[in-house]
Amino acid sequence: MTLFFVCEKSFILIISLLVFILHFHFSMSLNDPFLIVSKIWKMENLEKGIEVSRLIVKDLQGCISREEKIMLNKWLEESSENREIYHRVQGRVNREERQRIIRKLNKRAAWERVDRNTKKYRHPILRRCMKYVATIVLPLFMVGVGFYLIRGKEEIHPVAEMVKISPGVTKAELVLADGHKVVLGTETIDSLVSEEGVNIVKDGNGVSYLGNKEEGDLAYNIMRVPRGGEFKVRLQDGTLVYMNSETELKYPVRFVGKERRVYLSGEAYFEVQRDTTKPFIVVMNGNEVRVLGTEFNVRSYEDEKCQFTTLVTGKVLLTTHDHKCMELLPNEQGIIDLQGALRKEQVDVTLYTAWKDGNFVFRKQCLENIMEIVERWYDLKVTFEDEWCKKVSFSGNVERYDDFSKLAEMLEATGSVKFRIKNNEIYVTKR
Repeated sequence: MTLFFVCEKSFILIISLLVFILHFHFSMSLNDPFLIVSKIWKMENLEKGIEVSRLIVKDLQGCISREEKIMLNKWLEESSENREIYHRVQGRVNREERQRIIRKLNKRAAWERVDRNTKKYRHPILRRCMKYVATIVLPLFMVGVGFYLIRGKEEIHPVAEMVKISPGVTKAELVLADGHKVVLGTETIDSLVSEEGVNIVKDGNGVSYLGNKEEGDLAYNIMRVPRGGEFKVRLQDGTLVYMNSETELKYPVRFVGKERRVYLSGEAYFEVQRDTTKPFIVVMNGNEVRVLGTEFNVRSYEDEKCQFTTLVTGKVLLTTHDHKCMELLPNEQGIIDLQGALRKEQVDVTLYTAWKDGNFVFRKQCLENIMEIVERWYDLKVTFEDEWCKKVSFSGNVERYDDFSKLAEMLEATGSVKFRIKNNEIYVTKR
């Protein structure tokens, strides 16, 4: 069974309506979309308005890309009026407003009005628009639930007496070449550590390896990030590695020889420093990702059935332990299962990289997989009391640094599942 929080296209249209309404100072109610649409399609520069609305939606969702953010900021800088529109849209797109819209909409009456108004409009573009609204927007208004379309009061099921469960923090354990262990995070050393002619420096939410000397023995460090943690490592060659919870990375203190080889278990995002003379290789349980300089995400947890390599920029070569190879281009994901079978898919990379920017982004993802992420990030145990709940799927965006109660409230808002907390264990059951 699948439960959708919202259809993105319909939400974009909703925001489009708001933007145009505010821009032209219309004094009409949002529960009368027909009159609004009739006005909108008479406006100039409609395409730009729709694009701006799309950018606002992605910004509200927390999944806007760097390039899209630049475009949105450029539009905001064009005029004070644009900035006012943006802030007013933010204010209107809230729980109370959406609840009011849904409450006042009547499905039968709405369909009758659509049919009546569609017939009387002579302009072909307007008629197409009205049909679009009729077939897509209104049904979603009536049945939409979740992050952006909130139910009436009778459907709201908040998490009762939710115990505060804080998100993960910056923490890790560094194992030096001689076996010495250093705790990193809130309680860590601030002084420099020198090993094999390389200085290891605490750097914000991570550490950096500084030193250009390439001669000498190959010595390895191990960085371990536990449950409820995250950490960053800048390797000696300049490569930046974002490490997710329950992740271990083994890497040379300095890269010696003709390649740069590291070993990963868990999940990490790599920003590889380009060096055409030394390919960068990530080894995951015998499988390899080979690159020269690029950005990609790798997920290889021991308790998962597949390994996932998601390419953001550049090009990589994915090789299995039995020597099957596959080249990946941007927005492609290579998948290796336990039997060594290799395949690739076109994906939205945001779904697999948003974690490093402080967001969870779910698209039709089953609750079982979502709660695996929850277990690692919030350092708790999840128990499903009803197997049916594992297969329920959700879509939505959540800030990664929010207390777990925020995520639980959104999931419970569908009316399909509920959560109970005892000590550090979450019990999921069918509502």
